[in-house]
Amino acid sequence: MTTHTRPSRRIGWGITGLSAATAVVAIAPTASADVQRLSIHPADQTIVAGTSYQLYASTGWGSHWITFYDNGQCVGGTRTTFSSETELDPYAYVSWTPSTAGTHIITADDGTAAKTLSVTVQPAPAGSTPAPPSAKPAGCSTLERLLGTGSAAAGN
Repeated sequence: MTTHTRPSRRIGWGITGLSAATAVVAIAPTASADVQRLSIHPADQTIVAGTSYQLYASTGWGSHWITFYDNGQCVGGTRTTFSSETELDPYAYVSWTPSTAGTHIITADDGTAAKTLSVTVQPAPAGSTPAPPSAKPAGCSTLERLLGTGSAAAGN
């Protein structure tokens, strides 16, 4: 004869409840919050080294941390914002000043999915004064992601 004690019953109920919750989460539909769009503003112009631009990325829903890269180097990161007045998708943006001419691969990464954009940067005109180099970009460190999102994993 098996004797059941209260702690063993509670453990059994806990395991059953956990199994049921896991099954519900496993079959629940998930909405995509991946990076939907990536663009440079002002749009439709020649990109010139030493000039400042805005990198914009939008997601399908929710608030996520997006980190922006130029040829693999972090140029900044921030949490997406949403304005019910404009009814736009949640978006994030950072300032970007390309320092060199040539092809630049711009990436917006929310930790789940990334979107890339290839840009040809023209040299600065002779005699122009390029924008001063920016300090260490904000939003690139693990600590900043942790403080901004509650998780050290990018995009969470």
